[in-house]
Amino acid sequence: MRRRLDRSADGIRSGRSKCGWRGEEYEKPGKSWRNAMIYLAALCMSLAPGSEQAIELRPGMVIRGSARVVAKVYEFANAADDAQSSAIRIQGDGIVVDFGGATLRGTGEDVDPDRRKGTALIVEGSNVTVKNLKARGYKIGLFARGVRGLKVLDCDFSYGYKPRLLSTLDREDGADWMSYHHNEKGEWIAKGCGAYLEDCDGFEVRNLRVIGSLNGLMLTRCDQGLVGNSNFSFLSGVGLAMYRSSANRILHNRIDWCVRGYSHGVYNRGQDSAGILVYEQSHKNVFAYNSVTHGGDGFFLWAGQTTMDTGQGGCNDNLLFGNDFSHAPTNGIEATFSRNSFVNNLILECWHGIWGGYSYDTKVIANTFGLNAEGIALEHGQGNEFYRNVFRRDLNGIVLWQNPSQDPNWGYPKNRDTSSRDPYLHENQFHDLAGTAVRLRDTKGARILGNLFGSVKEVVKVDDQAPGLQFRGNLVLATEAIPIPEGVDNSIETDPSYKPSPPLMLGSGNVIQGLDLKTEDYLARFQVAWYPMPSDFKGVEPHQGAVAPFAPRPLEGGIRPFLKPGQLRGRRYILVDDWGPYDFKSPKLWPRTKIENGEQVFEVLGPPGMARLLRAVDMKIVATSADGENWKEIGHVPTHFPTPTFLRVKYEAGQSIDRQLEFEFVGEATTDFRGRVTPAGQPVRFGYRRFHLPIDWTVKWFAYDKGTQEPRTQYDAFRKLLKEGKAIREERVQELNYAWGGAIGPGLPADFFATLAEGTFQIPPGEYVLEVTSDDGVKVWIDDKLVIENWTWHGPTLDSAQVSLGGRHRIRIEHFEIDGYSTLKLSIRPK
Repeated sequence: MRRRLDRSADGIRSGRSKCGWRGEEYEKPGKSWRNAMIYLAALCMSLAPGSEQAIELRPGMVIRGSARVVAKVYEFANAADDAQSSAIRIQGDGIVVDFGGATLRGTGEDVDPDRRKGTALIVEGSNVTVKNLKARGYKIGLFARGVRGLKVLDCDFSYGYKPRLLSTLDREDGADWMSYHHNEKGEWIAKGCGAYLEDCDGFEVRNLRVIGSLNGLMLTRCDQGLVGNSNFSFLSGVGLAMYRSSANRILHNRIDWCVRGYSHGVYNRGQDSAGILVYEQSHKNVFAYNSVTHGGDGFFLWAGQTTMDTGQGGCNDNLLFGNDFSHAPTNGIEATFSRNSFVNNLILECWHGIWGGYSYDTKVIANTFGLNAEGIALEHGQGNEFYRNVFRRDLNGIVLWQNPSQDPNWGYPKNRDTSSRDPYLHENQFHDLAGTAVRLRDTKGARILGNLFGSVKEVVKVDDQAPGLQFRGNLVLATEAIPIPEGVDNSIETDPSYKPSPPLMLGSGNVIQGLDLKTEDYLARFQVAWYPMPSDFKGVEPHQGAVAPFAPRPLEGGIRPFLKPGQLRGRRYILVDDWGPYDFKSPKLWPRTKIENGEQVFEVLGPPGMARLLRAVDMKIVATSADGENWKEIGHVPTHFPTPTFLRVKYEAGQSIDRQLEFEFVGEATTDFRGRVTPAGQPVRFGYRRFHLPIDWTVKWFAYDKGTQEPRTQYDAFRKLLKEGKAIREERVQELNYAWGGAIGPGLPADFFATLAEGTFQIPPGEYVLEVTSDDGVKVWIDDKLVIENWTWHGPTLDSAQVSLGGRHRIRIEHFEIDGYSTLKLSIRPK
């Protein structure tokens, strides 16, 4: 007698053994119930922990017992971006599932990252171990909720979902800004990530790799866990994110190049990307021995909306020890409205080494700062200590202040003392600063004791007032006697050699261009003495005294994750394109200078090999250089050249809208932005395309009456205003790219205005993508045909349409702004 088990759409509904899995069928072996029970018992034993039972996966399978998976590529599509279903599910208590290197693939290798969808694996139960799983092409790699004691070991959830970015080398796009400030309703899940853990106390994540996606590992309400020896790098969002998660250890991880919103020498916005993000009442976590370089922020801590509303709580008593937070476009460490300890970290070449707004009772001890616009910037702080830090060739050292007024919508200053008071600066060293070592504005009770000021332009600058300032026992080394505050036991030594070097960073946080173009010289900036780990401390001061008591115990088998000497690093090597930060695994042609006298310098990056020029459209290679400094002029079109290298390119005269260089690379193996691998010796194409379509725009602005001309509900009246009303401003441009944080012009409104943009353009026949970023509503017509409509109140949002164009066309845009930030940007690019 055969019995077919009752099934539901996602597996077995009834009649299953606890240790079986959905989708499994069995034939009762014999005529008696006793024989059936013996068979089921044997089946359970075969799937017990430690079993060598190997299973082959099927779509929708639910694994309920320990198992070893047959290693192969399983192409299992899944459309659930909300983690409500998954390609595979694990349910159980105390089980181990070893995937043995098997790969779950949700979308094909050729699918663009912004079209990747679904969830690879959902885990339910307790004390579940997931080992050796690879997931590719999903929006979420692993999702676990309420799984205490979860272990994720030796897994790889790389090359999942990430959005196409709209910011260019010339300008940022407001639609690229992110926000992680709210997650009470699981808002983070919709963003996508390699792994998402919620209510998984006592978790352990080791050797997890998530690269080439948007976000790495996200933790919500997870306490007393461990993340070690993992790699969350080259992401366009956040490497590691924590929300209401406490008492966790984050040790020995690589979290590098988690960044967007950066163009070297042009803008340094970050757009809320970060290596590590810690939000909303996350306490007593330890972050030690991690490499967290080249993040939008290296470390981004925000107390949370609860604290902002009530003035209570915060993200307190976290320890950051022995981490490299260098090369952040914005802040190496940003920590606000909280109390924490930052000890023995390396922070080079950031806009602000530490931004600590509203921090209190925070300890900043024995950190190494250098090449920052401001080493430490801290507004409205109370009782913070700065001890034995070294500042070397920053523009400014420590800047402390309070503002005349604060946001009236914040509950925080209504419930707490937010004056800038009682900072304690002692035994710090300031070397070679082209600006000011210590700057105070409306800060009371500052104690500046026993510090060394060597080769600084200005020792202390007081803006407004600094009542109760103590300046005692300090040593100043200067070219001449320079002003210092009144005090006792201070001394000044003068010598012409104490002249500070020219700055390398602007106050705006942009690296000064044109210095040390030679790669070797640029990398030499970052060769500084720093001793991050306890094994480095022996015989080194101040580590024996000031640092060692804070040092967490390293993991047994913990890696040393830091960038190696000679490895490409620095803000120059934050290269953000349409798909996020470049990872150096494929050939890339990147512009290094602006176009001057019709010429531009490019750097060819990537694995070693040879490149062959295939095509040049209105561009010509005129010189090559191995180091970016020593050039070899060439009088012919080069056929082959070694990579990496530098090229100087001449733009041919004319008004071409589509200039191109295309190469073929042959050399070491490559991996592209999709995660697609090309073996060594196989050709890979790469190049550069500059498509610029001038449109003759006439742009007009109007002030509308929100009571009688509301664009969403009174469109006819609004449209009549655009047709017959008097414009408050008008201009003619060839590029539509506007962003307003306030008024659209002197004496003009910031809110309740309309934009009408009309233009004409000439374009070669072909398929194109029209993209518009708007805040708020927008409509776009081409030749009187409506192609885009998002007539709503919204933040910066991208809308696009595929269009067939050729010849001369007319374009019309209507836009309205209600309140707040506003933007209107349009581009047309080849499909």
